[in-house]
Amino acid sequence: MKSRRLITALAMALAGACSFLVAPATADVGAQAVNLRTPFDCGQVWNANTRSNHNPQLSVDFQRSGALNKNVRSSAAGTVETVKNLGDTSYGKYIVIRHASGLKTLYAHLNSFNVTVGQTVGTGTLIGKVGSTGGSTGPHLHYEQRLNGVVQRVVLNGVHVTYFGNTSITSSTGC
Repeated sequence: MKSRRLITALAMALAGACSFLVAPATADVGAQAVNLRTPFDCGQVWNANTRSNHNPQLSVDFQRSGALNKNVRSSAAGTVETVKNLGDTSYGKYIVIRHASGLKTLYAHLNSFNVTVGQTVGTGTLIGKVGSTGGSTGPHLHYEQRLNGVVQRVVLNGVHVTYFGNTSITSSTGC
């Protein structure tokens, strides 16, 4: 009986010690370090749609009525790494911004660009307009957060986007 209590006590102590070794989710660490914001004008409400058959799977499609030509803003300060037009395929017109801590954001299916490669942007800088280019079937913003090249679950304004489903997000960028 004494040895059983000792084993139980040791197991509980070990479990408690190990709980301190569990690191937070990588995306949370990256998102918190950079404080990513919603990529739209202050007060706009968008539906963040995620689905299991999306490519890449953890990307988000931001949708709302009247989305065409709405402003797209940088989620955080960084350097514009890519401004590219793939024509009628894939992302169509897209931008990649490199932020701190190995984090990058990608904005796709844009109608137009407002930045150039190498440009430094701040949180909320106007980078483009929502469109329906590439493999898009209607106006929306395809958005990704990548940490060290790996697409992550999206966190914006401290809000975790629901996987898989819809999350209503009100932009606080520039408020």
